[in-house]
Amino acid sequence: MNKSQSVKQVQPKNQKVAIKSKKNKNQSTKDVISKYNQLPRDDILSNKFFNALSCPFDPKNIGCTVPDPFPFATVSYHIHQTSVISNATGFTNGAVCFLPNPVLSMLDSFGVSNGGGNVNKCVTTTPFVQYATTDYRADLYGATSVASLASIFSTYRVVSWGIKISNLQPELSATGRIIISQIPIGDTVPSYNLLSGTALSGNSLNTLFGMPLSLLNSSSTLELPTAIELAVQDLLHGDMEISGMYTNSLFWSFKSTSTYGSNGTQVFGDEVLYNVTGGTSSSIGYKDDTRCVGGCGINIYFEGFPSGSLGFQVETIYHLEGSPVISTGINNIPVPSNKQTVVIGSTTSVEKAMSKASIIDNVYEFIGKGTSFLNDNKDTIARGASLLSKFI
Repeated sequence: MNKSQSVKQVQPKNQKVAIKSKKNKNQSTKDVISKYNQLPRDDILSNKFFNALSCPFDPKNIGCTVPDPFPFATVSYHIHQTSVISNATGFTNGAVCFLPNPVLSMLDSFGVSNGGGNVNKCVTTTPFVQYATTDYRADLYGATSVASLASIFSTYRVVSWGIKISNLQPELSATGRIIISQIPIGDTVPSYNLLSGTALSGNSLNTLFGMPLSLLNSSSTLELPTAIELAVQDLLHGDMEISGMYTNSLFWSFKSTSTYGSNGTQVFGDEVLYNVTGGTSSSIGYKDDTRCVGGCGINIYFEGFPSGSLGFQVETIYHLEGSPVISTGINNIPVPSNKQTVVIGSTTSVEKAMSKASIIDNVYEFIGKGTSFLNDNKDTIARGASLLSKFI
C-alpha cells in the first residue's frame, strides 16, 4: 500500500464519528465531531403549535404561544368556562354559535331569530358577559370583558380555542339530534363600541356571517361542507370535542385592547355609525376587539329535544397571549415575573400547523366515557390496577 492510498473504516450508524484532518500547517489538528441528525426547527414548532390548535383542552397546552420570527416575550392566559344550552319554553329546537374571540364569544342564534331580548333564549346559564339585557344585544356574549382584557394586555391574540359538547338529558328519555358546522368569518364584524352601545335589530347582526341568522337556526346548516350530525343518543357514550378551524394566518395578528382614540375634543376609530336622518355620527370605535377574520364560528343547531329539557353543556376554552400592561404611579399593575418561553419560527410554521389542524378529521373528536372508555382502555386500566395492588 503506497502513501497516496487511504484506509476507509465503516462506522456504525447513529454514532459520533471523529474525523481527523490531514496534517497541514495551515489546517487545525483538532478532531471534528459530526452532529446527530435532528428534525428541522420548523417541524418541531409546527408539531407543538399543531397540538395546541387541534387539542385545545389538553392540559399540556396551557401557556401555549404562536411561533414568531422575532424573539418578543409575551405573557399567557386562558379562559375556561361552561355554559348550559337548552330549548326555550314551548320549543323543541334551538341554535347557538360560538366565535373565536374572547370579547365576542357567543351568539344565541335562536334568540335573534325569535324576537331578541331576554325571551325565547337557548342560553340557560353561562358565566359569559352579556352585552345588554334589552333588544338584540341580549343575545350577544363575551367570555370576558374588554376592561378585563385591557387590565392585563396592551395587545393580544387568541392562540387556539375550542368547545366540548356534553349531554345533560336523562339517559332513558334523551332524544333529538344536533348539527354542528363551521362558518368562515370575514372582516365585517361590528366593533365592540357599536355592539355594546347601540340598540340592535336582528338584521344588523347579519354582517357577522354575511347571511341571515335565521339560517343558523335551521337544519339548512347541514348543507355546509363542514357540517356533521349527531344523535343525542351518541352523546350518552361520550363528549364531542371541536377545535377551531382557520382560513388565514391573519387570525394570529396582535390586536389592541383600545376601543377608541381621543384627543380631548374629538373621537376617532376605524368604524363609524352614521345616522342617516340627522347626518351625525353616534358611535366610533376600533374593530380590533371583536375581529375574527381568519377564523370560523362553530354553530350548533339542535331539534327534537323534549320541551323544558336541560339540553346539553358546552365547555369552552380560549388560550391567549399578549404584551403585558405596564403603568406608573401609585396604582401600578403587577407584571408576571416568570420567564416566558419565547417560541421563534418562520411564518411557514404557523401555516403548516394551521393547514393540518383545519382538516375535518382533526377538528372533530369524539371522546368516549363510561363503558366505552373502559373497553377502549382496559389494558391501561389493568396495568394501573396491578401497580396499585403492590402498595396496598
